[in-house]
Amino acid sequence: MVLEVARDPRFDAEFLARPYPVRDACWRVLSALRKRPFAPGVGFRVERLRRSKSSGAWVARFCRNQYRMLYIVDGDLLILLGVGEGPGSYRRLDRLRGSPPR
Repeated sequence: MVLEVARDPRFDAEFLARPYPVRDACWRVLSALRKRPFAPGVGFRVERLRRSKSSGAWVARFCRNQYRMLYIVDGDLLILLGVGEGPGSYRRLDRLRGSPPR
């Protein structure tokens, strides 16, 4: 089963602010996550976001572990919450406190 994709409204601006090679890598990661959202792939790894077990948020680390894509899987929906640089990019992310957008 291939998951449908939804985005937090702020995701697009964060995505477009990244350099082209990072956006390209992000597309490849997203393609793999749609098929297997909890499994690592070529050039990226995934893990449950620490201190956020109740939200069910996951992180895909890619581009030599320099960038993170934050997402939630809700049934057959892959919800993209954010994409950012390096460690600590989502420590206090308010998007995890509310319910995911539909």
